[in-house]
Amino acid sequence: MQSVTRRQVLLGLAGGAFVLPIARTDARDAQQSVELLQYVGSDSGVPNPFQVSPAGPGGPILVSLIFDTLTWKDDKGIIPWLASEWSISSDGLTYAFRIVSGATWQDGKTLTADDVAFSFAYYACHSYVWMRSDVIESATAEGDTVRITLTRPYAAFIEDVTGIVPIIPKHVWESVDDPVLYAGFDRSMGSGPYVLAEYNDTAGAYRLTANDAYWNGTLKIAELRQLVIPPEALIQSVREGGVDLASSPDASIRDLLEDDRDLAVYESAPLSIVRLAVNTTHSPLDRVEVRQAIAFALDRKLIAETITRGPAIVGSAGVVPPETPWFNPDLTQYAYDSERARDLLGGERLSMNLVVDARAREPDLMVPMLEAVGITLNVQRVDSATRVQLLRDGDFQLGLLTHIGVGGDPDYLRRWYSGEETNAFAQGSLFSSEEYTRLAKKQAASLDMRERKNLVFRMQEILAEELPTIVLYHRRFYWIYDPIRFTPMKTWGGLMNGIPFPHNKLAFLAR
Repeated sequence: MQSVTRRQVLLGLAGGAFVLPIARTDARDAQQSVELLQYVGSDSGVPNPFQVSPAGPGGPILVSLIFDTLTWKDDKGIIPWLASEWSISSDGLTYAFRIVSGATWQDGKTLTADDVAFSFAYYACHSYVWMRSDVIESATAEGDTVRITLTRPYAAFIEDVTGIVPIIPKHVWESVDDPVLYAGFDRSMGSGPYVLAEYNDTAGAYRLTANDAYWNGTLKIAELRQLVIPPEALIQSVREGGVDLASSPDASIRDLLEDDRDLAVYESAPLSIVRLAVNTTHSPLDRVEVRQAIAFALDRKLIAETITRGPAIVGSAGVVPPETPWFNPDLTQYAYDSERARDLLGGERLSMNLVVDARAREPDLMVPMLEAVGITLNVQRVDSATRVQLLRDGDFQLGLLTHIGVGGDPDYLRRWYSGEETNAFAQGSLFSSEEYTRLAKKQAASLDMRERKNLVFRMQEILAEELPTIVLYHRRFYWIYDPIRFTPMKTWGGLMNGIPFPHNKLAFLAR
């Protein structure tokens, strides 16, 4: 695990507004009294499990800094967190979690096994917006242990439920009937390392301060600020000291900063995906040869290189990205071949609609490529919320999706097509296959790693053959950072269920 370098910067808040820090050169010449890290994010709503936005990964990252989970991840794998240890019954249905002693809520009250049992009972009626936990049948506190019984064996339980779903304080939420509407001062009060000091909903900005009584270690950074900055201003903002950490999918920033002695660039694993969701229930996309023709017709390498301005990571037809342990390298792939595309269409001319975000650039490249093989692509540009709704409702033919969450446990391959996906940006997966459904259910229940890997590999083969989604490319994020203030941390499989962010809360702890 990499650690954060201590850096003190004097920064004040005037009238609740966010103020840029003093010039970086001044900050480096003196040890100041306040430690601060400023990073770029987006407005994700109120950071609690019920009011945070499910659109984009910034929300769950904020929640993870304020709330804790039973398990967590470091750079090597899953580690204990609020649960100091756990055991699993031989049938995979019952888990016993021993809760750490000494954990407290940010109001000073003791965190107990009762809080944990209450949390999962409350989520049974009011789901965490980022990850469902309805696989849990019951949760019972027995002294310092919580016994959780599942409705079925679930291989992803430790990573995707206990490592993602926040534990909430019983004394805050037990009297709240509708958590979405709750406006109490303690609605963002957790047991995590940082306390929400301010949420500026006009600017979409957040200020978090260190929980000095944090049960699991001392914080290296006393204050975090998440700011909203236009993409075109990122580099200038970091250079001028406005922020210390910012990301972009544009690989050209590596060249721009190559000779910068003060800044560095951290490359994430390719855990972000750009793909076409295909409505396989809608003619002519119900025909596999049409879907395959689209895949052959698109020069995905050129699209990736043009958009990212860096080396292409052409999308795997099996969806799972390379550089992850579940990636199947032996799949049918679709190298650019316009002649093959025309052969599959047999001279037929087709017209279809593509729903995209207003600022998407990929369609500008796709339209002439598809027109060359006989497919007219009608691009429908809409705002992000409208796109999400159209795809969620199945009111589309093709939809362009760009999202994270493909680096962790591979059960997302099941959730997409079973209607259980919570990530708003990943909606629109429509595909029916008896074999795929059977394999998906079987891998989700298998606790045998070798068997499960074989099942997931076969699922990828089916996806590559049937193409219910056509992956254009996998994306890296390039994080610009000031190494004096922060050292990025690589998390095994990506944060939570595959978020390629370097600000794991472990990076802020002096451990």
